[in-house]
Amino acid sequence: MLAFLSFISCCVLLVTVGGWAAYSFINGKVNRIDLGLGSDGSSSGVGVANYLLVGTDSRAGTGGEYGDVAGQRSDTTILAHLGKDGATTMISFPRDMYVTIPEYTDTAGKHHAAAKDKFNAAISSGGPSLLVKTIESLTNMQVDHYISMDLQGFKQITDAIGGVEVCIKPSNAPPQHFQDDNGRYRVSTNTNDPMSGFHGGPGTIQVNGDQALAFVRQRHGLPAGDTDRISRQQQFIGAMFHKIMNGDTLTNPIKAERLVSTAAGTLTLDEHTSIADLRSLATRIKGLTSGGIRMQTVPTHAPTRAEGAIDDKGDIRLHGNGASVQFYRRDDLMGIVSPLGGRVEGATASGDAGAGPSLAPGVTAAPAQVRVAVYNGSSRSGLASKVTTALTGKGFHARNAGNASVLTHETSRVAYGPGQDAEARTVAAAVPGSSVLADSSVTGVQLILGSNFTEVVTPAVAPSGARASTATPAPAAGDATAGAAQATAATAATQSAPAAPPEAPTCTY
Repeated sequence: MLAFLSFISCCVLLVTVGGWAAYSFINGKVNRIDLGLGSDGSSSGVGVANYLLVGTDSRAGTGGEYGDVAGQRSDTTILAHLGKDGATTMISFPRDMYVTIPEYTDTAGKHHAAAKDKFNAAISSGGPSLLVKTIESLTNMQVDHYISMDLQGFKQITDAIGGVEVCIKPSNAPPQHFQDDNGRYRVSTNTNDPMSGFHGGPGTIQVNGDQALAFVRQRHGLPAGDTDRISRQQQFIGAMFHKIMNGDTLTNPIKAERLVSTAAGTLTLDEHTSIADLRSLATRIKGLTSGGIRMQTVPTHAPTRAEGAIDDKGDIRLHGNGASVQFYRRDDLMGIVSPLGGRVEGATASGDAGAGPSLAPGVTAAPAQVRVAVYNGSSRSGLASKVTTALTGKGFHARNAGNASVLTHETSRVAYGPGQDAEARTVAAAVPGSSVLADSSVTGVQLILGSNFTEVVTPAVAPSGARASTATPAPAAGDATAGAAQATAATAATQSAPAAPPEAPTCTY
């Protein structure tokens, strides 16, 4: 997710070592675009700045090596907020989020009205300026600096440092069978994926530019889908830092010059972002090695038929075709951006130090009083059975109800029928990161597990007089984004964790 941040950091470290000559060299090689961003980097005061970090899937100059796809999309988009207190928060926006793309005028002079689309369509339709506008519209946070890198740049920089070591776990999940965009049947596992081109492991392996790119981009064949993909990307960051900081890249003049030359030529900055601005960012990035950066991902879920899905896979009708998208809750996003000075139109939550909306106090039902049907709403094989056993061990009367109708849930939810409020809250308290949803069509309590499920814990039962209330607000009619509030509402905290890259590779799927 953040792999190219390490390259920026190394580039700036070399400026510090090389002085003015290195500064001038790098400043002269980076690509520049004019986005009309401010030059003072002061979104909310001295020492505060917001950096938009973008990894695009542009195939330009690759000779079709990664597929013949025109234009570019934002494969990775992160808003990095540098707070005046020294804290840094990085917000990742899933590429398939269903958002409102603001109005814009294209290069041919044609005006386009605001419309709903996938998040990564913004840069494809209107370039970096529309992506910036989309971020600012979603968060009401000013973007001060823009930094991007494409696929070819990632590959070149990885090769420039001689590749890195990563570690891959053996997977017990069955192979994933699916059809690609051309209708061909494919089979993917975490060690062999024809879609990304990754082949390797299990165990510790060395990856060069091509395989490193495939390693961090793989989506098919991973037990937890995008959740495992993020884990891979975070592992890669740690491996990259480990190699650069513990090797001779910074002290060997030949290696240092090769890295600087390659890195500078692959970065694109807005006109007002200087190497000094990169130094400020790089200083914060070094906090990755000590867990000093808070990394968050906007919680999303697959839409249900009640929210407009045209099938049980969570697809919706988009541009005349079926498309896989992810819905988000305004309150979840508000919980992330509010502590950073942001605001989300239509949100009802005020935000709580970046933790996102959470359950109100009042878990009053003991586990022994609760009967719950457990459904697997993810692609993780055997998850419902595993969680049913864990809940039973905590005293719940749990039964394995098999698979949910949609297997693309990222976050877990607890749906409950009339009179089951207290019981639902007890289940939610036992499954960190889950949300509650009142649903008159449900009998009893249902737990639908998402791919980011982590564990079952012992719920803390409040005194019998404690008040319980549902934290999930009713959606505005006709608003698909707000409608997500009635499907699933994961807390932002469960999709965020401090990034502390290890001294050696940690195994992931």
